[in-house]
Order: sequence, then C-alpha cells, then structure tokens
Amino acid sequence: MSYLKKWKRHAIIGVTLIGTGINLIAEATIIKSRTPEFYEMSTLGHMALWFWIGLFGLAAVNAGVSFMGDAVKNRTLHELKNPDGE
Repeated sequence: MSYLKKWKRHAIIGVTLIGTGINLIAEATIIKSRTPEFYEMSTLGHMALWFWIGLFGLAAVNAGVSFMGDAVKNRTLHELKNPDGE
C-alpha cells in the first residue's frame, strides 16, 4: 500500500476516533454530574457507568492521536519520496 493511501486511511480513522473519544468523555462528565437517582440506579452502578464510558473515551482519544501521528509520518514519507507532488 502506498504512503498516500495509508495517509488518507489513517487520517480519517484518527480524526473519527478523536471526535468519538471527546464525545464519550463529555458524556461521562454529564453522567457524573447527575445524581444516581436521575438514572434510577444504585450509587455503585452510577459510578461504574461514568467510569467505563470515560475510560473508553480516553482510549479512543489516545488511539486517534496514534493514528494521526502515523498519518503525518506517512504523508511526510510520501512528500520525501515524491518531491514534485505526484
């Protein structure tokens, strides 16, 4: 697979993961700010809910940053291999 194809694929995946992760972290913050009675569940269930959603959000952001870093690397290698822009 060429550097340009890898760059396009990894950039799209990275941006999507970063956006999803930020959304999940914001959702976990909203859930944490509300009381457990709002969700009709025990305190322990409420803590587990926002914890796991926030954890998956952080993992998605970190994975997205990794994909974006790889996309930048592939774009740089493409530019070095093809200085004329083709």
